[in-house]
Amino acid sequence: MTVISENSSRSSLRNIAASDTSYRWLTAGISVPALIVALAVLQNRYAYGELFNDPADIVGYDPFFGMISTIGLFFWAAAAGIAALAATVLRGAGDTRAGGFFQAAGLLTLLLMVDDAFMLHEQVLPEGLGIRERYIKVGYLALAAAFGLTFFRFLIRGNPVLLASSAAFFAGSVVFDNPAFLTGLGVMASDFVLYVVEDGCKFTGIVLWFTWMLKTAADSVRLPAQV
Repeated sequence: MTVISENSSRSSLRNIAASDTSYRWLTAGISVPALIVALAVLQNRYAYGELFNDPADIVGYDPFFGMISTIGLFFWAAAAGIAALAATVLRGAGDTRAGGFFQAAGLLTLLLMVDDAFMLHEQVLPEGLGIRERYIKVGYLALAAAFGLTFFRFLIRGNPVLLASSAAFFAGSVVFDNPAFLTGLGVMASDFVLYVVEDGCKFTGIVLWFTWMLKTAADSVRLPAQV
């Protein structure tokens, strides 16, 4: 009887702890959208419909306009979500080093996704804060380099072929996005080069980054000692 009572007490404590955790997650899940909606309501530059409605409906264009860019954002978001989940699982398992790696990778991915979605380095930061686009790009490269140097051992062990392929396509996107460099190469900056080649390289790089994140996270969660 005493054993049954102790087991029942432990089960009750676990249920209470799980309930407390659920409430904390619920608070976080409500707080984030509440903050974003509050900021949208408090600003006075845009009408509510311009912020809450679908862009295609606001402007009146075909919803398939920008399809490749939109799908790229899906893959950015998926990669960031996978990184966050892997970081949570690995930290919970006591592997703080691997957890820290995926946390940093997720934050870097989230930054790149936000930049891609809202054109931070192309319009928002240059026009809003007066920061030249070239300096912003250098800043991103510095962040990527810091990430690579900090977690070099993880990166070379975690499916380096996928990672190198993603980096190569991103590098190609940067090259084909530079008209002066294209002129030096004797390549005309046509619509095909600027959109199909340049944006195609970026899109492929994003998908490969997602693929690398998924494979590396799966390997790390299954075999944390080998990360």
